[in-house]
Amino acid sequence: MTVDLTSRRRRLKRLALAATAAALALTLAACSSGGSATSGSSSGAGVYKLGLQEPDSTINPLTTSDYNAMFLVGLASEGLLSQDAKGTLEGRLAKSWKPSSDGKTWTVTLRDGLQFSDGTALTSKDVVATFDSIIGKDSQSPGKSSFDGILSSVTADGDSAVTFALAKPYADFPYLLTGSNTTIQPAGFSASTNWAKKPVGAGQFVLSKYSAGQGVTFTKNPKYWDAKDVKLSEVDVKFYADDQAQLLAFQSGEIDQIASSPTATATLKGTAVKETKPYYNKFDGIFIDVTKAPFDDPKVREAFALALDRKAIVKTVYGGDASVGNDTTFFPSSAIQPKGLEQRSQDESKVKELLGGKTVSFTITTLDAEKALAQVVQQQLEAVGGFKVTLKVLTSAEYYADGDDTPWLNAPVTITNWAQRLPAQYVDLIYRSGAAWNASKYSNPELEKFVDQYESTTSDSERQDLANQIATIEWTDLPVIVPAFASSKILLQEHVTGTFRSGQDFPGGFDFRGIGVSSS
Repeated sequence: MTVDLTSRRRRLKRLALAATAAALALTLAACSSGGSATSGSSSGAGVYKLGLQEPDSTINPLTTSDYNAMFLVGLASEGLLSQDAKGTLEGRLAKSWKPSSDGKTWTVTLRDGLQFSDGTALTSKDVVATFDSIIGKDSQSPGKSSFDGILSSVTADGDSAVTFALAKPYADFPYLLTGSNTTIQPAGFSASTNWAKKPVGAGQFVLSKYSAGQGVTFTKNPKYWDAKDVKLSEVDVKFYADDQAQLLAFQSGEIDQIASSPTATATLKGTAVKETKPYYNKFDGIFIDVTKAPFDDPKVREAFALALDRKAIVKTVYGGDASVGNDTTFFPSSAIQPKGLEQRSQDESKVKELLGGKTVSFTITTLDAEKALAQVVQQQLEAVGGFKVTLKVLTSAEYYADGDDTPWLNAPVTITNWAQRLPAQYVDLIYRSGAAWNASKYSNPELEKFVDQYESTTSDSERQDLANQIATIEWTDLPVIVPAFASSKILLQEHVTGTFRSGQDFPGGFDFRGIGVSSS
């Protein structure tokens, strides 16, 4: 994927969403799920062979929104925290994190003796400089969107502690430290620097060779704080033009992993490969402008939702690698699950009752990566009756075009994919009145009140009650229809040993600890 680094808005969007066709393909192609790779010894060391597409833009850890670039940075860099396969926080550069009594500051304490790969000490000043670059007024970082309205300032408390001052209490703040562009860079690192030419990081590996058009070689970082658990001596990244090229490379044994997809599964049927457990990574939301006819009528929105056969969508669009959604933004893997909602399913008689004999005509606007879902939705609605649907499929550049009339935020009905986030983050980004990405033009002060309370409390019982109320409003008002939550998993060569602790993505910290390659 080519990233337009001159466009801040598009750069913010492309990281906030797993949105473009290329980004989605890359996530599925290279993103490992958490869970066991297989049983067996993890003592094998050796070289792990990985396939990516070559980043087309200058690599900068603070500004990149290209998944391939983030993967390369993630191998050589480290963040304060990461999430394991179950979404549990784990300290990486941080050994502890705790809030103040009023919840408006968080203090993060660093591990002892941290070093960058060039041997210089990693201290609190490097953490402060990194986050100042992310949240600054003139920041070009896609990661800034996660901290807007939440993080006010970052200050050092000696060499080993950092204080994050918040604009409001935010109980889930540590999860934001696992977000994009948050790996710690040396103080003085410039946003205009091409990182690949002189990479310095505190990650598990050191970038030792970058060959344009060919690949990248990483060697184990002996200065890494947990070097004893890094079994691999090297990660060899090869660049491929597309997913098909990667699949062929996997078949020939040239790389050690490939995404599990209907095509890959059919092609590799009968082949001795291993499979990781699935890991939820996105939802494809159907965004409806609730301020304009015909969807200013809640009955029409409900009819739309009830015309969908969600189980068929899971099977046909996602090849079974998804779970049925229920029009809320609580992922199946979220720690708190809303209770008391009836699962929506296709109900043709109710659709006819709600429409009252009317025929609703509209256009679904989306990008090529969502074409399959858009086509199935069109077919299902027209098969039920009462709907006449046309499709407008755009390129990524057209769909996310800059300007006040950008299609993904202004077309009456759109389908846009969103990477996994905290439930409250979704409200802040797509439901809150005036939010930058509120494509539905939706507003509900009561929902916003409940979310503010949810963000500020640490009481499990209160959070459960608030989650129930938040989900009920989302389910009832239907500014966004969520038909399914997609998951990804990968296929591994038999000689790969060990267990991936998390997804190969920025929340999981691109973690290869415990992974090896057997010699047999």
